[in-house]
Amino acid sequence: MLKCSDQYRYFLLDFLFFTHYIQCMFIRETAKQNKGYEQTFIYHTLIESYRTEKGPRQRTILFLGKLDLPRDEWKALANRIEEIISNQQSILAVDEEIETLAQHYASLILDKELEKEEEISPEEADYEEVDINSLENRKCRTIGSEAVSIAMIRKLGIHKIFAELGFSNKQTKIAQLLIAGRMVHPASEWQTYNWAKYISAICELLSLNMSKVSHNQFYKVSDILIKHQEEIESKLFLNEKDIFSLNDTIILYDLTNTYFESDIGKSKKKRYARSKEKRDDCPVVTIGLVLTESGFPKRSKIFEGNVAEVDTLMDMIKQLDTDESSGKKTVVIDAGIASEDNLKRLKDSGYDYVCVARNKPVANAPKDGFVTIRHTKENKVEAKMIKQEKEIILCCKSVRKKLKEESMKTKFQERFETDLKAVSDGLHKKKGTKNYEKVIERIGKLKQKHSRISHFYNVEIERQLDKAVNIRWKLKSEPKIDERFSGTYYLRTSRTDLTEEEIWSLYILLTDVEDSFRSMKSELGLRPNYHQRDKRIEGHIFITVLAYHIINSIQWYLHRKDIHLRWDTIRSRLSTQNRVTTKMNKKDCGLILIRNTSEPEPFHKMITGALSIESKPLNKRILKS
Repeated sequence: MLKCSDQYRYFLLDFLFFTHYIQCMFIRETAKQNKGYEQTFIYHTLIESYRTEKGPRQRTILFLGKLDLPRDEWKALANRIEEIISNQQSILAVDEEIETLAQHYASLILDKELEKEEEISPEEADYEEVDINSLENRKCRTIGSEAVSIAMIRKLGIHKIFAELGFSNKQTKIAQLLIAGRMVHPASEWQTYNWAKYISAICELLSLNMSKVSHNQFYKVSDILIKHQEEIESKLFLNEKDIFSLNDTIILYDLTNTYFESDIGKSKKKRYARSKEKRDDCPVVTIGLVLTESGFPKRSKIFEGNVAEVDTLMDMIKQLDTDESSGKKTVVIDAGIASEDNLKRLKDSGYDYVCVARNKPVANAPKDGFVTIRHTKENKVEAKMIKQEKEIILCCKSVRKKLKEESMKTKFQERFETDLKAVSDGLHKKKGTKNYEKVIERIGKLKQKHSRISHFYNVEIERQLDKAVNIRWKLKSEPKIDERFSGTYYLRTSRTDLTEEEIWSLYILLTDVEDSFRSMKSELGLRPNYHQRDKRIEGHIFITVLAYHIINSIQWYLHRKDIHLRWDTIRSRLSTQNRVTTKMNKKDCGLILIRNTSEPEPFHKMITGALSIESKPLNKRILKS
């Protein structure tokens, strides 16, 4: 490698490029001042000069951003970029900083050129003589889980729904990216943007140029999604109903909430309330979800965090589409929603109901006449039907529930009696509380703290003057506490045409709603939520609901093939399939770039086969020079 002065070096490079190369690159600086702003922005561009029949011309090769490099080194950088692209060896020593920048910019240019090449699936052999020591693999991006997600989005026709609602082509692609991103890499919209740009090959699947997409566009598409929420849910459910032959005469409805790490701020939705995750220090919003008996979401809505469960039911039910051909619908709800007023409103609106009784609906629990409706190795469920004037009461006894409640009873009793003993022991300690009024106050707080068990106890406080000298406690009635924790519960229904097993089976469907909430929280990044504005909060949650539509559809296909795996297991194992660019030098000084997808493994083929989609997404792209 020759050593020479900088002045001679630049002269020699200029001479070589102008005499030996048809094309020549240089760097141009541009100053720009946006309207309304005093600040001037400087950016640099790599320009290429080339000859045509009409004379020399110039074209932009790459935007470099703001180049932090002395002006007298720009030409050396441009020349080195051109050497790398044309696979030429530099005849002069190159500064380390210039070499690093040149390698980076050259790779970006080659990637752009590779993207212009059409995908090919060659049937004939294509031989080239290459230097195997020059082989490089780079720009490795995940594609397995993304391909499955996008394929199912298109199977359900979601992209067509967006187009029908007036989404631009770019907005439609970003919306699909947001949904698939929530499935594959659960995170905020900002983190999804970075994932799509630097980790995933999802933009290749969508033919979306991320260099022309800002993270703000992700938020804007989220806003558009929430604006069309009702229309999207309605159209999507009709598509699912047609594809999966869904029966929507059974409506499952339940609520959950999700917490925020931030404070309430200006939000009208975030409120402090009891959190399902025991995060009572954080504000929450409440999510209502309506499902069919097959577990497909039909409608969702975001309520204030402190909304009363009973107040949400009719707001959700009245907005469901009415399909007369489906017949009369039965609403399945839990005890928290099943107030007497709500049950009456359902009947008045033409709905039947199945619910858990909020209170014991019969004076005495039946002793006999039970029929077995479920008997497995782990559990046995028995039920007895009690017919009343306008509804049926189903008394259910569960062995598993009984064991659980007996364990709870023992724990409750131990905790309550331990606290009572602590107060009693304090009567005999030097600095313990002995004042009668204060002891009564402490016992009252304990009863409130242990309200689920304390009303079964008699607590007596022995008094001498203004001092408490002894505390005694005992159970009021052993049979009553045993009955309360006996694993017995009551179902109510207005359906008089059902058997014991059919009533119980309808109620058990509510576990599907619980599973959907669990999936959204654990697998789809529903929590925690970092947004401040209500529109963004609702958009984040709605994207999660749409992602659950896709997961539920994937599971439907997999279950038909007897594949029972959770989505987080599936996506983890699919993530081993990647999209990779391979670069190698040809013997004649040219180079070859190949963008290809890694071969599917047996697990990939099993999943894609069950879904009837391609196991190797995207064909090769080959660039030769």
